[in-house]
Amino acid sequence: MLPITDDHMHINLKGGRGMDAIREFKNAGGTHVFIVSLPAGELGLTIAKGEDFRAVFDDTVEAVRRANELVKAYAVVGVHPAEYIGLAESLGRERAYAIVKEGLEIAAKYVAEGRAVAIKSGRPHYPVSPELWETSNALMRYAMGLCLDEDCAIQLHTESEPGTMESISEIAKQARMEPHKVIKHFSPPLVRECESLNVFPSVICSRGALEEALSQGTRFMMETDYIDDPDRPGAVLGPKTVPRKTKEAISNGVPEETFYKIHKDNPEKSYGIKIEL
Repeated sequence: MLPITDDHMHINLKGGRGMDAIREFKNAGGTHVFIVSLPAGELGLTIAKGEDFRAVFDDTVEAVRRANELVKAYAVVGVHPAEYIGLAESLGRERAYAIVKEGLEIAAKYVAEGRAVAIKSGRPHYPVSPELWETSNALMRYAMGLCLDEDCAIQLHTESEPGTMESISEIAKQARMEPHKVIKHFSPPLVRECESLNVFPSVICSRGALEEALSQGTRFMMETDYIDDPDRPGAVLGPKTVPRKTKEAISNGVPEETFYKIHKDNPEKSYGIKIEL
């Protein structure tokens, strides 16, 4: 059997498909999945202080526990950059900064306790004021420092404009992060570019992306960014996407060994885990 890993999926136990989405992933051939914490608002939760993020992270850990009855799942917890922007608009930049910083510190504790394998952070993928951009970058840099302390990976939600990878790489170098632990979530298939920088791409498997990534090498992971939103079924991509595209590529002549690298070797190195069947 071939391991097939989705590097970034969300599961909403409160209002989404929940384990039905994981069953769909499994039935399509998926074996391993990284379940990433949702923004609090999508779970109907409100953040007023850093400790409030525990409810979000606990929901993610519970989704992982249930998913592990079907496949092998891992938790990635942290603070979505849009949450900082929202908090800054309602509470002011300084208060929002302190709340998100505490939330990231709590995420690091989940890693230290073995309940998660990586921290989620990043910066807005849409225009914001220079002040919010600066503090967002500072929070991302702080999250990287926590990852360095815990010897874990970081999953980054950022823009994907020209120059993004170079910018992320520079911040990661300043934080002394190892290149394979700086994971650009929702990455374009910029495999060759990322290989020369301090970034590891998690390629969003939209049309043509896998083919382009494979033309540049095997230093990448695959993801759907499935958001489990009942109002947007199948968004961003459905749970079957990574298994389906993997199998299609193999049927079109890509050696299975290529996907052992993508689905097993790469996540093992990035997250310090064992991908076993």
